Amino acid sequence: MTSGSRSQPGSPADPLRRAFALAIDIVIAVVVILAPLVALDRLLPDTAGGVWLSSAALWCLAFLLLYSPLSVSRRGATVGKRLLGMEVVRDADGGRLSYGAALVRHVSNVVMAVVPVFLIANGSAANLSAKKQGLHDRLVGSRVVMSGR
Repeated sequence: MTSGSRSQPGSPADPLRRAFALAIDIVIAVVVILAPLVALDRLLPDTAGGVWLSSAALWCLAFLLLYSPLSVSRRGATVGKRLLGMEVVRDADGGRLSYGAALVRHVSNVVMAVVPVFLIANGSAANLSAKKQGLHDRLVGSRVVMSGR
């Protein structure tokens, strides 16, 4: 029995595999964002609502700007993608994305996930293109491929 081309290093990652990687990254996000905020809520007096809200907003923004963009630009993948054997590469040459490109890719993906019509368009684009690129990948010239690990 031969393995399919989807499992070959450098081949486009399957959209379902990408969805599972996203689920893993969402669990990580929930734990990393909520754990410190719950602890802060327990430590602050009830009258410190403004401090908690400011801290929550800053912590969420920091996570948004750091986790995925740094993981992709420094290691080629988030934890979820790495666990499932994928990496994000530049479409042109297979190299790593810069932090700026990874940030634009991530923020545009978050925006598309929040707006239903964009979410459908992004999913359709990824499923219908030969390279399985979502709109956020096309925007920055990236693609998600099997890593060969």
